[in-house]
Amino acid sequence: MQAFQNYLLVGFWLLFSFNTPPKNNYTVFTDQKTVPIAQLIVPGKSIGQTKLQEDAVLVYKRLGRPDAGDAAMGKSLATWYAGHRSLGYQTQVFFSRYMGGMDDITSRVKQIRVTSPYFKTAEGIGPGSTLKQINAFFKVRKTAAFTENKQRYFVYDTFKGIAFESNAGGKCTGVIIYLLGGRGGFTYLPFHSN
Repeated sequence: MQAFQNYLLVGFWLLFSFNTPPKNNYTVFTDQKTVPIAQLIVPGKSIGQTKLQEDAVLVYKRLGRPDAGDAAMGKSLATWYAGHRSLGYQTQVFFSRYMGGMDDITSRVKQIRVTSPYFKTAEGIGPGSTLKQINAFFKVRKTAAFTENKQRYFVYDTFKGIAFESNAGGKCTGVIIYLLGGRGGFTYLPFHSN
C-alpha cells in the first residue's frame, strides 16, 4: 500500500510540475488565436476568400455587384463598401487582363485593398494596427503619400506582397496585397484619386 501511495505522489508531482510556467524572463503566450481563413491576409496570395490571379467573374459572383468602379485599357477597379455606404469600410480589387495573350478575355485579380479591421495577417496585423506593431513583424519602407478628405496618408511597403496604408498618427488604415515583384498601391487605376 505504501508503494502505491509513493507512486501516486510521484505521479501528482510530475503532473503538476510540468504544468508550471517556466521561471525565466521570457513571456509565454498561451492565448494566441488563429485567424480564420475568411479573415486571413496572406501576403502575395489572398485576402479572405479573394485570391490574386483569380478570375474576375468568380470574384463578382462571390462579392456581388460593386458599389463603385472604373475601367480603362483592359484594367478595372471595383469597390465594395460595407453596408453599401460610401463611408463604410472598403474592399477594392484591381483587375487586369493580358491584352493580346492567350488569356486575353480573362480579367484577373492583381491587387486587393481592404480597410476593415476584420481582416488580419496570421500575426494579427491589419487595419487598426500601429506602425510599431507592423514593424514588429514586417520590414517596411515608406513608398508613397496621398491626401484624402484633407488628411495625409502614407503607404509603407514590404516589397514582398503586402503594403500598409497609415494615417499621420501612425495607425494602419488599409492593407494592400499584390503579386510578388510588384508594389502596393501602384496600379493603372489608382485606389485613391490623388
